Amino acid sequence: MLAEQRLDNAAYLAGYAVECGLKALVLYGGGQPREYGHELPTLAGKALDLAVLLSPAMRRYHIDTMDEMLGACHGWGPDLRYTKTGDMSDAKAKKFGQAARMSFERLLIPMILDGRAEIVK
Repeated sequence: MLAEQRLDNAAYLAGYAVECGLKALVLYGGGQPREYGHELPTLAGKALDLAVLLSPAMRRYHIDTMDEMLGACHGWGPDLRYTKTGDMSDAKAKKFGQAARMSFERLLIPMILDGRAEIVK
């Protein structure tokens, strides 16, 4: 989508990739991700802290880099779907994409390889 300059859609979906990665970690740690809604800082903060307490092995999933990932998608929220087309800047959309890549590479791929998550077709 970035290559096609569909910046609003690219940024919106990238944020969901980050949310899914965080929710997968919380779920794996024994938490209930639905309780935290779509709030990325809460998912990466309180929810993840509790999950790590319940399952210390989760530290393997680069949770020490959460601040970097959250910084890259600062300002994301599901309400982006209601913004006017063209409001998203190229630089901001690329940062959201960077956060999505981090979520995929640091969280989802390792969890799949460890058998903690699966690819649904």
